[in-house]
Amino acid sequence: MTLLGRLSIVGMLSVPLGAVVPTMAQDGGRTTTRKFFVNAFDGSGVPVDDLTPEDLELKEGGKSREVVALRPARGMMQIALIVDDNGTGLFRAALFRFVQKLQGRAEFAVITVIGQPIKLTDFTTDGQELNQALGSLSARPGAPDGGQLLQGIYEAAKSLEKREAQRPVIVAMSIPGEEHTTLPARHVLDKLRDSGALLNVFLVANSASRQMAAITKPGALMEENMNLGEVLGDGSKQSGGRREDLVAAAGSVPGLQRLAEDLLHQYQIEYDLPPGVKPSEHVSLSTKRTGVILRAPMRIRNR
Repeated sequence: MTLLGRLSIVGMLSVPLGAVVPTMAQDGGRTTTRKFFVNAFDGSGVPVDDLTPEDLELKEGGKSREVVALRPARGMMQIALIVDDNGTGLFRAALFRFVQKLQGRAEFAVITVIGQPIKLTDFTTDGQELNQALGSLSARPGAPDGGQLLQGIYEAAKSLEKREAQRPVIVAMSIPGEEHTTLPARHVLDKLRDSGALLNVFLVANSASRQMAAITKPGALMEENMNLGEVLGDGSKQSGGRREDLVAAAGSVPGLQRLAEDLLHQYQIEYDLPPGVKPSEHVSLSTKRTGVILRAPMRIRNR
């Protein structure tokens, strides 16, 4: 029997994150219902499971909108795991436990970044296939001078958009090195918005597991590194994901377990736009309840 066992598919698919669903208003016009996901925590980081629409204040494009429904998120998640570990295998155990915790609730794709991003398996719930992909993330030849993590995030977002994923999630795990992707940050952030994916980032800071290559001229790779830094910082904030800077790779185990709990305790929010109002990608969500902290997207797909 494999470590993960056979993963089973449960739950019905929900409407995509930030989806636009036209409905008929009483006056005969068309009302647009939009949806996205949010997490709520108390001051200790414990999920809050009893929020009501009356607890929330929502703005879209700077205009107040009424939350018409708030319910526990249901349906299969689509999670892209991007592993930039310089061939060390340091995230392998944490990823096994993360997938185990979400078995039956998600399908997973596994991508490794050794120089270029390489897809080890496409989105699947097959336990044997996932065991093989995660098992291959043991110690292996690395890329000491960095790779193309930014490209991996872009390609994952593009794949989720193409699949019209219902609950898309990207998890990027990295021992930082020099970035070699020439994509501008704004292109990656826009693709992340278009996919509707939550970008979650786990970085092992000051790791001795990757020594930087010698830079032979001032400014070499500077723009690429700045683009990556912008995406890893702003991408998690804009999409409503989690970012953790770890002092050691061992911290990825509890970090990924916290993320799994987040995903298992999401709410889905619904709100309506009046007839004739064009949807905006910019949303702002706050709560009137004291002691409650929200993690919500700032940009959602506007189609």
